[in-house]
Amino acid sequence: MSQLTVMVMQDIRVSKNKWKALADGIEALLQGQEVLFSDKQIQTEAQRWFQAYLEKKSLEPIVIKDKPSDDYESISVSSIRNHQLRSIGAEHIAYSMYKELGFPKIFRELGFNQKQMNDAALSILGRVLEPSSELATNWWAKNLTGLGSLMNADFSRLSNNSLYRITDQIYKHKEDLEHELRQVECELFNLDESIFLYDLTNTYFEGLAKDNPKARFGHSKEKRHDCRLLTLGLVIDDQGFPKRSRVMEGSVSEPSTLQEMLACLSASDSDKPATVIMDAGISSEANLQYLREQGYHYICVARNKAITHDRFDYELATPIRSKDNSIIHTQLFRKENECLLYCVSEKMGLKESAIMDRFCSRYEADLDKIGASLASGRGKRKYEYILERVFRLKERYSAISSFYEVQVEHDEESGKAVSLTYTRDKQEEMTAKYSGSYCLRTSHTDLDNAKIWSLYMLLNNVEQTFRTLKSDLNFRPVHHQKESRAEAHLFISVLAYHIVHAVRYKLKHKGINLSWSRLRQMMRSHQLILTSMQTKDKKTITILDTSTPEECHQEIYSALKLNPNPIKRKITKRQLV
Repeated sequence: MSQLTVMVMQDIRVSKNKWKALADGIEALLQGQEVLFSDKQIQTEAQRWFQAYLEKKSLEPIVIKDKPSDDYESISVSSIRNHQLRSIGAEHIAYSMYKELGFPKIFRELGFNQKQMNDAALSILGRVLEPSSELATNWWAKNLTGLGSLMNADFSRLSNNSLYRITDQIYKHKEDLEHELRQVECELFNLDESIFLYDLTNTYFEGLAKDNPKARFGHSKEKRHDCRLLTLGLVIDDQGFPKRSRVMEGSVSEPSTLQEMLACLSASDSDKPATVIMDAGISSEANLQYLREQGYHYICVARNKAITHDRFDYELATPIRSKDNSIIHTQLFRKENECLLYCVSEKMGLKESAIMDRFCSRYEADLDKIGASLASGRGKRKYEYILERVFRLKERYSAISSFYEVQVEHDEESGKAVSLTYTRDKQEEMTAKYSGSYCLRTSHTDLDNAKIWSLYMLLNNVEQTFRTLKSDLNFRPVHHQKESRAEAHLFISVLAYHIVHAVRYKLKHKGINLSWSRLRQMMRSHQLILTSMQTKDKKTITILDTSTPEECHQEIYSALKLNPNPIKRKITKRQLV
């Protein structure tokens, strides 16, 4: 009796005395039989090797001489099984952009071998597609995604430490990666780099991170004041493409970060002087002087309003209509080397006025409670105690309390407070502060009101970038306690953002404006499926193929000019013994 080797098995996870039962179970599965296992361990191991066999054979397509339409077989319908359903749609989009941005070429030139290149792709694309920890990404690569099939890479034996090691390796080449990506994106999307937007954000640590010198307490953007922070500075262009990133201390002073961040950008090929746009927290006089010396133009919010509200004249103002259809009234004041654009937003004015009224009502209500308590003669009335209560209220309502004058009358003999009165004595100043007004400052003296305002509004692109990093790309929180690992974690998110933004940029130019999370969710329903069946003449057929793309998938693939069938159908036929 002849024997046929079906597969070579190593690393068998059951004891030797169970190998015969394991082999019988695998054989039954290969023949499409329903198997009832009495031993849970044997069942798990048999299923594992059966799946490994199907996956291995699916990579060996049969050569069919006749036309596929003429390839008929008599199939046992009850033997048809679908195995290993894997997401392929979002993977196809992300991996295609990964290649288009030149990541494989960059890593190859940096000396990465093939395994390192595969692991690097998994680290970055895992953050794009299923943002989670390295361990969770490892499990995802083995059990949920068709990325390995797309890349022709085998992640089944990926160790738990592989992604940690490759992340460290990627971060060692941070400067080279950012430089190369900048060059590729400029050429690919015809970017002129005439405008740079700069801002900072921070994220918080889970754990104490005591061994990380950059982990500091500071002002948390997420209001996690109980956690140590890490700061990311990011320079992007007017189209939203990242140019440079830097990880800094959680308590870093914003103005101190600008010069180092811009130093490497001076090598731009553009002959036109670039414009740097930033918010008030960064636009110190020293930084503005530095920008002038380096030949940059700038647009920022004036730290101290150089134009007071009483100088604003609605009759001389130029109205600008924003994207949300609200009106901004603007008046330009020209100086010798600068222009100041005073802006009053109707929408912001209504919002700020409502906030002011709410704060005033609460502040006055709390003051009235103290006054009523004094008038009734009940409760503590010691003068120092009442002053302390008033002081605490002023701290709580610091946004508006400075516009009030509060007086507490007391009896000198008894040392008790008698009454409390207050007046809103700076009404005009308060109204001006909450009028929805702000003042823009720019070195451009040749631009009109609308152009200055619209350029400054590009700073919203940075805010959108930070939102995407935090909500879609696992930017927060940071679980790594070591400095290098924490910084590498943030850098992988930045690299992932290059891919996400490039995809969304292309789609926007086709009129499709979807968030990455929505796009990722929609494309997950395009699946990679492995199907097996038994024929009448005792052959096993396995078919690896993608599901038929639905209309929503077709629309996205068409906009990105991608093949809607990312993996060619693979058919394997094997005669059972």
